[in-house]
Amino acid sequence: MSMYEHQLQVLNILSKNLQNPQPQTVPTVSIAGEMEIQMPRLRLVLSTMNAMGLIQTDSDLQYNLITRKGLNYLG
Repeated sequence: MSMYEHQLQVLNILSKNLQNPQPQTVPTVSIAGEMEIQMPRLRLVLSTMNAMGLIQTDSDLQYNLITRKGLNYLG
């Protein structure tokens, strides 16, 4: 899959989290399991998305949230 396709998958997973009554950060391990992607590849995707402002992630790339820009990116 391309970087773009991975980014869309991540954004969809993180946007689903917003449907919870009290959204929490989404662990990177959970995203990797849902996407069936190796952690090094996912960390690269998350790091790029964080730099683009599509998501917010902690410095260790362990927990993630979608941003307004990320929601707009989904359309």
